Amino acid sequence: MQFLALHGFTGRGSDFKMFAELIGGEWHCPDLPGHGPDPQLDCTPVATVEFLERELATIYSPLPTPKNILLGYSLGARAALQHAVAYPEVWDALILISPNPGIEDPAERAARRSADEVLAQRIERHGALAFIEFWKETPMIRSQKNIYPEVRARMAATRQAHTTEGLAASLRQFGQGTCPNLWPELNRLNMPLLIISGEKDHKYTQIAKRMAPPRRTPNSPLHTHAVINSVGHMPHLEAPDATAEVIHQFLNTNL
Repeated sequence: MQFLALHGFTGRGSDFKMFAELIGGEWHCPDLPGHGPDPQLDCTPVATVEFLERELATIYSPLPTPKNILLGYSLGARAALQHAVAYPEVWDALILISPNPGIEDPAERAARRSADEVLAQRIERHGALAFIEFWKETPMIRSQKNIYPEVRARMAATRQAHTTEGLAASLRQFGQGTCPNLWPELNRLNMPLLIISGEKDHKYTQIAKRMAPPRRTPNSPLHTHAVINSVGHMPHLEAPDATAEVIHQFLNTNL
C-alpha cells in the first residue's frame, strides 16, 4: 500500500514519520502550500488540488501497484476531501482524521473568514514562531501536549522553518471560511472511507458522526467512524497505537 498523507495547519509532512512506521507501507508526506521553509504561497483550493496532482504524479503508477490511500489530518483532511471529491477514481481508500467538510451557513463562513483574517494579521505582526507558540495553547490544539515528548520536540524543531508569509497565506486562502462547503459533494466518495476523531474533541466527533451514515445498500462503500478514547484533535499522535489499530482493521477489511 502507498499513502499520500497530508498534515494539519502549522504542521509538516515529517509529522507522520513515527505513525507511518506503525502503519507500514510506502508513505509520501509533502509540506502543504503555505508550510515549510520555501512555501507555495498560492494556497487556494484550486491551487491545492493542483499541488496534490503534482505530488500524486511522483508516486502513482497504473495497476498492478500497491493500493493508493489518501490520508489527511485537519487542514490536510480538508485538502484530501478537495481532491477526493474531484478525482474519486484515483483512490482505493480515504482516511480522514478530524475532518470538517465545510461551513454550510454563509453568515458563519463570513464570520470565520473574518476570524482567520485576524489570525493572519497576528502572524504578520508577531511572526510565525510567536504565532505557533500562541496556537499551541488554543483549546483545540492544547491536547497535543500528550504526544510523546521526543515526537513533540521533533515537531517543534521542524516548525522553526515556517514563514510568516506562508502561514498567513494558508489561513487567508485555505481556511474553513474560504474553502467551499463540501457537504453536498460527499456522495461522490465512492471508495471506502474511515473517519477518525478523538473522544475529547466533541465538535469534530459530532461532525464525523454526521459524515459516516449507515450504508444505503449492501453494495455501498463502507463509510465508518472510529472514536479514539481519551484524546483530542490529533489522535494519530496523541494515541498512535490505538489509531494505528483502527486503520489496520479498516484496511484489512476493505482492501
